[in-house]
Amino acid sequence: MALFGLSAALWASPGWAQTAMTDASTWTTMALTASDFTLILQRPNGGDWVDLSSYDAVTYLNQARCQCASPVRILVQMASVSRSKLSGLSTTGTKARLYVGMNCAQLNTLVVPPRPQCPDTAMLGELDGLSALSANGSWAVETTVDKLFAPAGDCGMTLLTTISLWLDSTGTGFPDSGVTGSYAPSLGIRLDGTAPEAPSGITVEGGDQALMVSWTPLSAADWPDLAGYLVFCMRGNSLQVFNPSYFNNQYLTGQFLCSASTPPTSTAGANSSAAGMTTAVEVGAPAPFQNLDPSYLCSGLLPPTQTSLRLGTLQNGILYTLGVAAVDNQGNASPIQSGLVQVAKVTGESGCGCHLGDTRGAVPWSAMLVLGVVIRLRRRGKRQGRSSW
Repeated sequence: MALFGLSAALWASPGWAQTAMTDASTWTTMALTASDFTLILQRPNGGDWVDLSSYDAVTYLNQARCQCASPVRILVQMASVSRSKLSGLSTTGTKARLYVGMNCAQLNTLVVPPRPQCPDTAMLGELDGLSALSANGSWAVETTVDKLFAPAGDCGMTLLTTISLWLDSTGTGFPDSGVTGSYAPSLGIRLDGTAPEAPSGITVEGGDQALMVSWTPLSAADWPDLAGYLVFCMRGNSLQVFNPSYFNNQYLTGQFLCSASTPPTSTAGANSSAAGMTTAVEVGAPAPFQNLDPSYLCSGLLPPTQTSLRLGTLQNGILYTLGVAAVDNQGNASPIQSGLVQVAKVTGESGCGCHLGDTRGAVPWSAMLVLGVVIRLRRRGKRQGRSSW
């Protein structure tokens, strides 16, 4: 069954809906099947709702929107010919429910009346009275992305799950046999909140008014949905380098989608290492890097096959901190484990030589000032013909 379709799959086993009552004991019934119902996933668009295509749905149901409890809606629709099956329904107690989770349409027959296998917490909504569904031809259930992730218990998980429609057209508390279990109208959805691994083997080397950053690419076999890489940078330990509006970042984080109080995207420890063989000094990722703050973007989204980037128009003799993140097609971005400190320099000068001591935290200003003095003295010594430091 397709993950996202305009209609539920067809099943042959019938259910029964009461459509007319001529007296207290005479009923006319018509069969309800899964083909009478269409389940559609929608997202808000201004003051309206729009259908999520297969691609858009996977992109929308990501980690950041789970963290931010972004709105989503499930629309249950019936065609006119299907609505006529319920047009004479007058029994009280009829209900419709929407559940999310695997096997929620399966019944637990050990209880009376039989209940869905999933707990009540998996219920997205309940409609009291099917006559409203017949009259309107539709039933819209507004919920949030985190409720769809709830069966996984974690916004960072990836899973396939199902939204199932449960119907009781008899008012007995039992679901109709023709539209329950494997015959229930359903919609399969894929939730992807898993960010790619952080790139490793990162090196940063200085050039004249430039820095060259390189990294080891992630395996395409391990990360087939990898969209590419982003380079973050800062001047000193707090200043932006470029205007981030120049870059198309194509990622989302909870910090900037909904609230600054959302936990940082990065959960890497201070001692985590991403550096390769480089003259740059590795430090704990600064807070803007941990939070993937788009203000510190220094590249657009680079393709998965790209493994290096030259950052130009920099100032020689100035310390810069760089980090690299990976992004998947759902907009989930990897944590930045650490930053690499390097200085842009005139061609022929030695590398960073930073020796900043404890590199587990962000680069302290005192260390930067000392390094600046060292660089200036080194240049003065070269001009005066003394040996370099």
